[in-house]
This record gives sequence, structure tokens and C-alpha cells, in this order.
Amino acid sequence: MKDILIIDDSAVARMIVKSCLKGIKLEIAEAGSGEAALAAIDEGLVAKLILLDLTMPGLSGLDTLKELKKRGVESPIVIITADMQKKTLEEAREFGAFETLGKPVNQAQLSQILSRLGIGG
Repeated sequence: MKDILIIDDSAVARMIVKSCLKGIKLEIAEAGSGEAALAAIDEGLVAKLILLDLTMPGLSGLDTLKELKKRGVESPIVIITADMQKKTLEEAREFGAFETLGKPVNQAQLSQILSRLGIGG
């Protein structure tokens, strides 16, 4: 089991998230698309927390969120997005997002979520 799965089409964005998690002993998996994340989960990847970008080519973050829920994924899913429009945030919550964070994320935000979920230490 991984501690965190980061799903974002931007390698730079994934790197920024990982840099915010430095100093915390975590096992991190990455996926560059919703499709890649779903394939990894179908192959048995389990994560305690999923960090999901909303704006991705192909399968969008909202569609990925819906598919994760359809597949019975119970891990909390935190949306990370630059699109902080009220409608988008409401849709994310409606489809089961645990939390929504604006880009760029920072260490304090991620630490708070990890603490709330009892992940890392």
C-alpha cells in the first residue's frame, strides 16, 4: 500500500506536490493521467490518500473522480486545481471529494490534511 497517489498530467506539478511532502516519510506513487491512475488501481494499487488534478487532457479530474468512486475506491480524494470556480468545487464535493485545494499547494495545507487523516508522521 502506498501512502499517497498523485494524479496530475504535469510532471512539474507532481514534483511541486512531492517537494511539499519532503521530510515526511511517505511512499508516493504517481500517475500522469486519469487513465494511468485507473489502470494502476485496476492492477491493485491502493493508496491511503489520492491527490487529483482536475484539468487534464483525456479523462478529466472529475471523470477520474467518478470512475474511482465507481470502482469502490474508499481512499480520501483531495482535488488540487487552479479552477476554483464555485460550480467546479461543488461538483467535486458532489462526486465525493474529501477536500479541494487551490494550486499551487503548499506544505502547510498538505501537512494539515495528512494530520487529519493520520498519514505519515
